[in-house]
Amino acid sequence: MAAILNFEVKLGAVYAHIGLLLTLAVYSSYGGGCTFPEGWTGSWFQSGINGLITINSTHIYLKGECSETDSNDKFLLYDRSEDCYRCMVIHEKHKYVLQYKETYCSPKDSLSSICESITGDAPLYSMFRKEPRPVPQACPFRPAPFTFTYSRGSGDCVNPPSRAESCTDDSRLLLRYMACPDVPGTESNVEELVCLATWKEGSTRYLVGQISQVQRRIPIQSDEDTYRCFIYKGQHSDKSMTYNIAQSGDATCNGLSSPTDGSRTMKLTNSDDEHNRCHFPAWIVDHHKWFSLDHTHQYRFTTKNATLKIMNEDGTYEEKRLVCHSILEQKDKKYIKLVAHVTMGCESGHVCLKLFRREGGVLEVQQGKALWEAPQDACADATHTPYITLITTSLNSMRCPIFGRYTVVNSLADRRRRRQQINIGNSENGAISQEEECVMGEYQSVSIGCGAQQDTIEFKSPCTDQVYTCYGSWSWGGRGYVIAGPASRPSSHPRTLCFTYTTTMKNDTRGVGVHLLSVSAMGGSCDRAVAPGVTGDKAYNLTLNGTCEQSSQYNSIGVHITPKLSLIISLMMILIR
Repeated sequence: MAAILNFEVKLGAVYAHIGLLLTLAVYSSYGGGCTFPEGWTGSWFQSGINGLITINSTHIYLKGECSETDSNDKFLLYDRSEDCYRCMVIHEKHKYVLQYKETYCSPKDSLSSICESITGDAPLYSMFRKEPRPVPQACPFRPAPFTFTYSRGSGDCVNPPSRAESCTDDSRLLLRYMACPDVPGTESNVEELVCLATWKEGSTRYLVGQISQVQRRIPIQSDEDTYRCFIYKGQHSDKSMTYNIAQSGDATCNGLSSPTDGSRTMKLTNSDDEHNRCHFPAWIVDHHKWFSLDHTHQYRFTTKNATLKIMNEDGTYEEKRLVCHSILEQKDKKYIKLVAHVTMGCESGHVCLKLFRREGGVLEVQQGKALWEAPQDACADATHTPYITLITTSLNSMRCPIFGRYTVVNSLADRRRRRQQINIGNSENGAISQEEECVMGEYQSVSIGCGAQQDTIEFKSPCTDQVYTCYGSWSWGGRGYVIAGPASRPSSHPRTLCFTYTTTMKNDTRGVGVHLLSVSAMGGSCDRAVAPGVTGDKAYNLTLNGTCEQSSQYNSIGVHITPKLSLIISLMMILIR
């Protein structure tokens, strides 16, 4: 009995194998298998289908297995679950967009015979790539901002005009719809359009994008609500750029026949090309890249010297774009006041901008804090704004504006405090070494401009020396400012520093008048809110002992400290820290 059962099992396996061979033979007689283009592999969204459609090299989910192709756009697919065949005519409009027509699943026949049943008015389906995630591309509507009118079928909403604004990311466009009291169905709304794919068929241009309601309290979750197809046409004149745009009513490209016929139509007009209105002056754009003192931000001038892009350099990416709108004031190629259109993300407005040319490769910027919709209001705001100090990508050393040898003089209280700190840290040893005092910044002397190039500042102590380079200096508002950096910079040391100083006259213990120099150091910018010697990093006193040629035996000779000399002295005092 067991032998009979074993024989029946083996016989059944043989029949199953024979059946499989027959199926493969039939399948082979109708094409023998084929593959889809490699670029189609991934997950795709199609309106009206639950879930995503998956495509691999041989299968399309819910459609079947590639059986035969004409190596063009026609594919015969075998549906094993229904044991039938369908023809799909698939066109790749963009690497992120596939469109196709198909037949009903029918009994086996040749590729040409089944595909002939597709008529010209057969439904056209669109699939939009979801995974791998598509990379947005630049929107074709440029240059923004635009004013626009729109219609949902009940008349054109013209007054008040709506507005389309660019974002710092060129793949995004912000659409601010206004409500027209005399047109039913219109409402105030803000939508953000992300452009994903564009292509052209004859003279007709198509766009596929995703829209989101910016002011919507509950975010849109469904792809059915975000994907939209557009037909557009641009027309350029001497003073304006106009786009007619038709938008689909659902997540398909159906129902679109022309740029003026769709579920929603828009007419975008740019009558004021801001890129042609004004340009940043040559003394700014001669250096296309500028950096903040600590190199955390990069300032780049682009687009025919009319656009400034500000980007973070600290591992994050946040771009701010400023386009020159109108110049209000210029002075001697050293100062300019202008109105700029600012874009941060998808937020935009007008801002007041002041730029100052300093000595050397140094630039200072003042930017208004508020964004204004009307450009004429931007510089009417008198709110005080801080100075932003910028330097060129590669600073050139400059002659230090004064030359001589100096002695570092700290107050008695300052010395006592430092010695107490050293004693506490070394109480077990009971001694203070020269090396420990060097660590505490106890430099004894400094020489300025005494080298061959007259552009170095050298600090000396019995155990260590430190050399710095002068890059530029200027005075403003009764204070002096110096930009300098270490000749050899360790990784922990700032790239460049700004030093601010003031000088006052005081009498010493003998009643002799001496100049007192108050200095503060700043690593990020030349902040006007820092009071020299009061706020900031450090404050020191410094005395001049002689010229570079004079011997140290004359170090006791008193020399009058001029304002220009005070500038360099202040630099020395901060650099020793």
